[in-house]
Amino acid sequence: MNTARRPGNTVADVPAPGTARRTRPRPADAPSTADAAATRLEPRWVDEVNLNGHAGLLARLVRLNMLVSSALDALVEPYGLTMADYLVLGTIRRSPGGRSAPTRLCRVLGRTTGGMTLTLDRLTAAGLTRRAPDPTDRRRVIVELTPAGEALAQRVNDRLHRWEADLTLPGLARDDLYATLDTIIDAVNHRVG
Repeated sequence: MNTARRPGNTVADVPAPGTARRTRPRPADAPSTADAAATRLEPRWVDEVNLNGHAGLLARLVRLNMLVSSALDALVEPYGLTMADYLVLGTIRRSPGGRSAPTRLCRVLGRTTGGMTLTLDRLTAAGLTRRAPDPTDRRRVIVELTPAGEALAQRVNDRLHRWEADLTLPGLARDDLYATLDTIIDAVNHRVG
């Protein structure tokens, strides 16, 4: 990282090794402000994706979503699952009594009934889930995991937790990150809800 002082730029703090941040020069026509406010630290990927200007909250969230989605897909693929499949298995596994109604799965996972039906058909054909009449209301159907589905959901869950634990985030940063992400989730949920 080049931290030499050039006209129109300020010297940024040197980031910790392995971080993907760099100094973005202050435009020559930008109003003069205090050094801390004038220096923008932007991640390297901003230039990689040809993002003009700076990366705002949505750009960062979209980038994070892309990276995490790719990583999660790679983690579940060896088990013959998609991430959508695993989320259904995981949601059923954590549901009260290990059972869930398809309508609840749709609501929790933000899926359509048609898409959920296709996923459940695929998981049932693979021997991972089964449908049964709801014992409290015979007009309804519930979905539960088979023993093979339970074992697979647990193996994938364990693998996902190992991946998360291996992320290089200091303990204190992790707690702060959880609080920040919860705040963002609540704010977005309020806007779309």
